[in-house]
Amino acid sequence: MQEVGVTEHDKQDKQDKQERIINAAYQVLAEKGYDEASTKEIARVAGVAQGLISYYFSSKDLLFAEVFRRESQRYCESLSFLRSHGEQPMTVDTIKSALSVPKSRAEDNPSWIKLRYELFALGLRNPAVSGSIKDTLASKRAHLSELIESVGKLPEEHARKLAPILLSVFDGLGLQKLCDEDFDYDGAYDTLAVMIGAYLKTVRQ
Repeated sequence: MQEVGVTEHDKQDKQDKQERIINAAYQVLAEKGYDEASTKEIARVAGVAQGLISYYFSSKDLLFAEVFRRESQRYCESLSFLRSHGEQPMTVDTIKSALSVPKSRAEDNPSWIKLRYELFALGLRNPAVSGSIKDTLASKRAHLSELIESVGKLPEEHARKLAPILLSVFDGLGLQKLCDEDFDYDGAYDTLAVMIGAYLKTVRQ
C-alpha cells in the first residue's frame, strides 16, 4: 500500500538521493581513507544537505558498511562470466583466465583494496558494523563457493572449504601489491593457478 501523501516521484527521488550518498561515500572513502572521510565532504560530493545523510544512515560507519556491501555485490556479479569456463578443460591456463578478475582488481582499482582493509578494521572495532561486514563476507563466500562447484566440477563440501581460502589469498595478494611495488604479483598468481590445478587433480582422483 502506498504511503499517504507519498507519490512514486517522491519514492524515486528518495532512492536517487540515497544512491548518490552511497556513491559519494565510496568516492570519498577511496580518495581520503576512513579517518578523513567526513559526512560534510560526502554530502558535498553527493550534492545533498549534510543532514540528509543522518536521515538515511544513523551513523557514518553504517554508511560505510553499506558501501562495502554494495561494492562486494558488484564484485560477485562481475564473476558471472566464469561460468563459461566450466565448459572447458580445467587446465592451468584456464585457471589463470578464471583468476583474471580477482587479479585485475588490485591492478585496475587499488583504492578498493585499501578501502576493504579500512572496512575490515572498522568492523573489528565497531560492534554496530561488525554484523554487516560478517554478512557481506558470508555472502561472498557462498557466491564463490557456488562458482567453484559449478566451474571446477567439485563436490559442494570441497567448494565450500576452498572459497574462504581463495578470498583470503585474493585480499592478501592485493594488499602486498598495494604495499610493495617490487612484489611479484604476476608470479604469485601464476603459482596460485598451478596450486589450484594440483588441488583439483587430487580431489578428482
